Amino acid sequence: MKKNEVLSNAFAWLFIGLLVCFAISYVSTYSVEIINLIYGSLNGYGYLVFAILEIVIALIFIARIRKLSPIAAKIIYLLYTALTGLSLTGIFLVYTSTSLTFVFLATAILFGIFAIIGKTTNIDLSKWYVYLFVALLAIIILDIINIFLLNKTLNLVTCIIAILVFCAYIAYDIQKALDPYFLADTNNKGIYIAFNLFLDFINIFIRLLSLFGRSRD
Repeated sequence: MKKNEVLSNAFAWLFIGLLVCFAISYVSTYSVEIINLIYGSLNGYGYLVFAILEIVIALIFIARIRKLSPIAAKIIYLLYTALTGLSLTGIFLVYTSTSLTFVFLATAILFGIFAIIGKTTNIDLSKWYVYLFVALLAIIILDIINIFLLNKTLNLVTCIIAILVFCAYIAYDIQKALDPYFLADTNNKGIYIAFNLFLDFINIFIRLLSLFGRSRD
């Protein structure tokens, strides 16, 4: 598959993934049964089951990407996007439609800017991998700490760092898509890049929503 074909394939599946994610999030937001299943089961910790499932599916997808058939890879990808949509259940009730639209457009603009940077830059972004991974671990640790502290300042700092890191990841993932040697031994390169870009987009969206989303009164 040529470079442009990989990117086109990745962007197509990214669009499908985002469509599935937000469609399920919208539908589940207005379903009392689904809300009770996610937030009312297991003494209010039902959402943790979905979070763990997301992590498990993501790890399986990443670890087995070279051995998965193209159909299996696409099914797992769509399953992950659907679970992400379920994890976002309630955002259409918590936030105004105006702020959701604004944040989505802002995320799309940031995504476009850093996708262009990743495609056009002559800088070897593969050298950034270790720094980005360490920064990602730091974000996860700070998020876990703030579950207990509920500190607004820490949340603000973490959100800003996360936005910067995932914007950098967009450029990094786009450059990987253009590398002819990356995943050259599998037909799943396009769907794998789409998976990574989906993670980048959703994480930026969630962080921007946390910073600028206006809740309903």
